[in-house]
Amino acid sequence: MELYLIPNDPVNTTLISSDGFLRYWVRTPRPLSSLRACSSVIERPSARNHNEQETLGEITWGGLGRHSVIHSELFKGRAEASGGKSVRVKDLLWKISAFGTSRCFIGNDEEEYVWKFCKGTGFQLLHVRTGRVKAVYEDSPSHVVTGVFKGQFKPCLRIHPSCALDIDILVLTFIVMEKKRRDGLGDQINVAAAEEESIPDASGMEGGGGLM
Repeated sequence: MELYLIPNDPVNTTLISSDGFLRYWVRTPRPLSSLRACSSVIERPSARNHNEQETLGEITWGGLGRHSVIHSELFKGRAEASGGKSVRVKDLLWKISAFGTSRCFIGNDEEEYVWKFCKGTGFQLLHVRTGRVKAVYEDSPSHVVTGVFKGQFKPCLRIHPSCALDIDILVLTFIVMEKKRRDGLGDQINVAAAEEESIPDASGMEGGGGLM
């Protein structure tokens, strides 16, 4: 299965399959801010009525000093409180290493999976026990060769036919991973810009002297 992100924004997008059907909606009503929490709502067509939507889950992105939390029936058995349906992102998707970006989780099939970012390729979802790739997200728009977007360039989440993981869980964990990746890129850009601004201009120094 191919799911195309339109537009290319993981927290405000639609995921459309190659046959042109809307599979998922992601909406973040309030502007994202590092100083306060905001929420992204993930919806899909209702199983009872395809003209209606049902909420798959909601991700509350932690503001400054707060943890991000996922609220979904998909993770009811992993909730912090008995009978609850909320789980912290850091508990659901745990890091392999303190400084790495890869994160593991347990699927509905009780198997372990890992989202791993590969430079030049994008995210890969691997089945840990077999080491086989079950899904790939190309972070750069690629040329579409079949389906309703044929001939266009679209970012795509490709899911292998052998993937036994619940697609809802796959999509929800992917949104978390891609949002966090883009947050990291934004931080790098901001740091680089700050460093550029902090470099003194020799021509503006007293006496026109150079840097010591």
